[in-house]
Amino acid sequence: MITETNEVYHANAAISHSKLETFRRRPVLYWKKFIAKTLPTSEPSSAFRIGSAAHCAILEPSTFDARYVEQPKFDRRTKDGKEQFALFSSANADKTLIDGDELQQVRSMAEAVRLNPLASELLSDGTPELSWRTNGKLALQCRTDWFNATGCDLSGGKAYVADVKTVESLDSDSFRNFERAVFSYGYHRQAGFYLPLLTEIIGWPVFNFFFIAVEKVEPFGVQVYRLSDDVIACGQDETISDLTKLKRCIDNNDWPNIPHDMVQLGLPRWYSKESTQ
Repeated sequence: MITETNEVYHANAAISHSKLETFRRRPVLYWKKFIAKTLPTSEPSSAFRIGSAAHCAILEPSTFDARYVEQPKFDRRTKDGKEQFALFSSANADKTLIDGDELQQVRSMAEAVRLNPLASELLSDGTPELSWRTNGKLALQCRTDWFNATGCDLSGGKAYVADVKTVESLDSDSFRNFERAVFSYGYHRQAGFYLPLLTEIIGWPVFNFFFIAVEKVEPFGVQVYRLSDDVIACGQDETISDLTKLKRCIDNNDWPNIPHDMVQLGLPRWYSKESTQ
């Protein structure tokens, strides 16, 4: 395990779960982003900034004030406003600026996690933001939000990983509810990538993977999920398959785009029903 900044971790060339998800989407996209490096780095979005701030407030609260600062409201349409903003930004160049509404949102999320008894138990002992890395032709790496080597009651006294996810809603009837998100966004593959890697590095089994999902809006609900063994096994099988395909692309220097097959397009079921009404 390695203690390093998030920036140093992401600058490393080793294959991570997020990189492998890019490969799964389109091999040529992986090649352009991480090998040829011809695609520009996108600017962090507001959602990404809030998510990162929430992770810090939840997992590393003692460092929050050193990494984030509330940005006063400047009227940047005026010359004075632009100058004041420039001075404030320069004085806080080593911090991420966050406005008052976002700051309150992040604090509410962190407080909701703290008050949830299951989440609080998972985060009561352990280490945040650790990097794990192997060497070799297919060097692999992951970064755990939270790792506990000795376990707790929820994990049956066995080592575990806890990962914080910020979500729009945890309502069961929500289109983006978390159960669907696990498989839509490949979170089961995240567990299938992380746990074998940690087991290889540590030398003894790490089986437990928990998600702590917290809503980004009122009422800031929190739900703890433990992935079942069959879900983790599925994620591991899909990860092995993706790594095998990636190695083949590297060995052959062949990075497919969309297949060149012709697709027969027919009337969709939903359109057929609407047209008869």
